[in-house]
Amino acid sequence: MQVILVTEIWGHTPHVVLMADTIGRIVNRVKIVDPYDGTDQKFKNEEKAYTSFIKQCGHDEYVRRVTHAVSEAKEPVYLVGFSAGAGAVWTSVCKGTRHTVQGALCFYGSSIRTMIDAVPTVPIELVFPEHEKHFNVQSVVQALNEKPMTQCHIVPHGHGFMNPLSDNYDQKTSDQWLHWIQERITSPS
Repeated sequence: MQVILVTEIWGHTPHVVLMADTIGRIVNRVKIVDPYDGTDQKFKNEEKAYTSFIKQCGHDEYVRRVTHAVSEAKEPVYLVGFSAGAGAVWTSVCKGTRHTVQGALCFYGSSIRTMIDAVPTVPIELVFPEHEKHFNVQSVVQALNEKPMTQCHIVPHGHGFMNPLSDNYDQKTSDQWLHWIQERITSPS
């Protein structure tokens, strides 16, 4: 099994490397897909990260990168995406994927709300914070839960709760959800 880990707008940070190393203990390979070709940009704040993401990559290019990573896989794949990466994973699995994709896990993919009519082609679990500034989480989750192969979770944490660079980061919660990711990858529902 290979995991393709698709990052937030912050990109390939030391935290992402630690996460990949942790997941790598239970799978053959972890490939990190990020907006900046593996370079840690060391952004000072979220605004700078977002501006760089839009300028250097954007959603369509990010989807292309995810799709390319999947096409290169030589073994079964599990996709794990965060924020902008979750939106790219959602789009990729809704456009159709190679038979190698076994499933996907997406965390706080707020852009998914703009792609609510899409239908995934593999089992996918979406984890949303209980509150998002720009949309009603309950309404989005209700619509998404009607999609085949889609399961949504609303958690009592803020957007970015697994990222130490986020104001909403919580170490204990991040550790718990990282364990959850490992369980899902080794025993998909």
